[in-house]
Amino acid sequence: MAQPIALIVENHTPRRDEIARTLTMAGYAPLFASTLSAPELSARHCPALVLFVVTLAEPVEELACLAHLHTTLYGARFLFLASASSETLAIAALHSGAERYVKEPWTAAMLALAVKELVMPGTNQVQACCGLRQGDRFVGRSPATQQLRAQLARISPTDSSVLITGETGTGKDVIAEMVHVNSKRAKKPFICINTAALPDTLVENELFGHDRGAFTGAVTEQDGKLAAADGGTLFLDEIGDVSLPVQAKLLRAIENKTIYRVGGTRSVKFDVRIVAATNQDLDRAVGEGRFRSDLYYRLNVIRMRLPPLRERPEDIPLLVNHYLRQFNKEMGRSVRALSPRAVETLCAYHWPGNVRELRNAIEALLVNLAPETTGIVDIPPEVLRQLAFAVGAPASERERLLQALTATSWNKSKAASALHWSRMTLYRKMREHKVDLRRERV
Repeated sequence: MAQPIALIVENHTPRRDEIARTLTMAGYAPLFASTLSAPELSARHCPALVLFVVTLAEPVEELACLAHLHTTLYGARFLFLASASSETLAIAALHSGAERYVKEPWTAAMLALAVKELVMPGTNQVQACCGLRQGDRFVGRSPATQQLRAQLARISPTDSSVLITGETGTGKDVIAEMVHVNSKRAKKPFICINTAALPDTLVENELFGHDRGAFTGAVTEQDGKLAAADGGTLFLDEIGDVSLPVQAKLLRAIENKTIYRVGGTRSVKFDVRIVAATNQDLDRAVGEGRFRSDLYYRLNVIRMRLPPLRERPEDIPLLVNHYLRQFNKEMGRSVRALSPRAVETLCAYHWPGNVRELRNAIEALLVNLAPETTGIVDIPPEVLRQLAFAVGAPASERERLLQALTATSWNKSKAASALHWSRMTLYRKMREHKVDLRRERV
């Protein structure tokens, strides 16, 4: 296995050899860079450790470079070595993303200890920073992502029910699993059921199980998901699509912590934590009578909203690098990074399918590359065609709306399809942005 890269950002430090030896002994492959070359080298090599060696009292360029790398490298740790130290510089370095600050006089042993304490073997580094013990698979460093991690760290150890809301493709299943693995139930089962994928009769059977002879083909007794998750966590995905009769039975089971199998007369006790997810507006569904208010209140003890990707565009380069590493490993490729132009194109797109759509685009990118392709590459034409609105995409939602209407000769059905919206969403957005067909077309 190749050694992890340690990127050393320095401008003419006299202790370069000493730093290189120390990092090599710590298990890293040292790579030196200036503040000018660091962004390109970090994109190409995805370092696990970034070490800034600063000799100036006011290192403006170094702090700017640190802040930039901190927002573009997912999973890297940041160490700051200062020769001309001051309290002001220490605060600025920590605010820019440094996790450890070491000042003169420092020795090779002190540097080795700082690296060892910063990068603890056998732990997920990002999890240690955000307070999560394990399972941090929600990639990003945007303010929205950091707030979500902080909320996860607070609520995971509790035993309260969690309702996760967000658009399709935002990663609700990932968050549900993170809640489980960072809870006191982590060593017990994590059971998932997609309630939208099953008709009512099968939902009941999946949730509660059945007794022998309950229906044709039921030749043996079978536990349901609630019993299978006993002691652990049950994840109810797409809970907003469950019918009212099943909602009533589910509520009764959750409140009593008791179920009856289909066709059975004997009660079965269980102890589970419920985590539910939906892309629907359950408040509206309750008001319209499509979702039981008592079940809603039972599930909505803790509310977590997952932001769509368009609300955290600064996370896109990190997600791109994350999926490149994942698919490189799965496909045996060695594509280290996309070109800056390619990343800019991906960041300009509004990603209606969110993280799932981005993941599929990166997978398509690697599938279409030759096996021997390495280094920085551009997005293939096949993927660019999928991102039809990415090139020159307007910044505001109103501009995207007008662009779509104009491109489709003001055909509302085609414009809604181009924007990946429903017609009702298109009409609502037109009202919100005061887009009047007659006035705008003049």
